[in-house]
Amino acid sequence: MRLMKIILIGLLFSSIGIFAQEKQTPKPESKIESGFDGMIGVSYGSKTLGINVGGPSLKYKFTKNFKMGIGAVPSLIVMDSKAMPRLAVSPIIEYKRWMFITPYYGYDAKNKQIWTFGIGYKLTNINF
Repeated sequence: MRLMKIILIGLLFSSIGIFAQEKQTPKPESKIESGFDGMIGVSYGSKTLGINVGGPSLKYKFTKNFKMGIGAVPSLIVMDSKAMPRLAVSPIIEYKRWMFITPYYGYDAKNKQIWTFGIGYKLTNINF
């Protein structure tokens, strides 16, 4: 009986050692990235100033530092001396922590499209 316990304990310890020796293969890095950008930016165009913050985005990663995509950009726009909140859709070109943005806000009261162009700085990123 004592010999059986010693053999079982020996098998248990040797099996733990066998499982510890398995190689773990690294996951291939995805080229598609989605998440929330913690970005703050300023854009100007169409007689409109936009103060933009990062929202949800979908980007394609070309290199570690260069990405392109599209995102929703919550903004506070100043137009005709009035400040109003708007949600914009913007193509995004990102290099390291800097983003070139071109927010599109839709139409104004005069039925003209509102486009602005600007730059933003990424503070943080939450990926899904």
